[in-house]
Amino acid sequence: MAGVPEPRSGAGASAARMGQQQLDAERGRQHTTARWALPAAGVGGLVLVLALGGTWWLGVLLALVLVGAVARRVYRLAGNSWTKGAAGERRTAKLLVPLQRDGWHALHDRSIPGSRANVDHLLIGPAGALMVDSKFWTSKKSALRVQGGRLWYGRYDQTKTLQTAVWEAQQAARALGVPVATIVAVHGATVPGGVVMLEGATVVPASRLRHLVRNLSPVQGFDSARVQRLADLAERTLPPHTS
Repeated sequence: MAGVPEPRSGAGASAARMGQQQLDAERGRQHTTARWALPAAGVGGLVLVLALGGTWWLGVLLALVLVGAVARRVYRLAGNSWTKGAAGERRTAKLLVPLQRDGWHALHDRSIPGSRANVDHLLIGPAGALMVDSKFWTSKKSALRVQGGRLWYGRYDQTKTLQTAVWEAQQAARALGVPVATIVAVHGATVPGGVVMLEGATVVPASRLRHLVRNLSPVQGFDSARVQRLADLAERTLPPHTS
């Protein structure tokens, strides 16, 4: 298991591509707006000063100020859920690196056969196979809580999110022929009680992920040879996600 993968390969690669596509589209919209907004701001500032009886150089100064202000507004930096998700996946991958010393193999951003979905992280080691789904939940206006047997992030019910993660683990299990447990690693939001188990998934703070994996009980039959065979099988049956 290598170090933190680059955004275009390994952990977070497909999310990064989707995020970049959205950012490119947004940049195109910004260019379109700038073509009329910047000249309008410059001309408007100059005309306003001259209409009020000011000097031409004062008009030019105001025009430059307005053009700068409008440019900052039009070309404001913006992220999106895909770029944030990619960042979370790369952070999770970095957290998993030390597990290699404990006999674990990690694969990142893997395609699910027959689906456009992907597995964020697949771990295979002495305690069996685990699917880790990264969540980058960092909104200052939202909190993670359990209510009515459901996991909520602010006002958003995350039941479907957990069910989807479990489904992804089940598809990985079909490809490998062994059970695959589901773990959701949360970056940012505080997990109530430090761990939540709902819908067949275990939800933990990403900072505790490595501790959780290291404290899992070994599974009989998962010696180093079988772990390697399963890792090789996963490489073949769960290829890098490209969509």
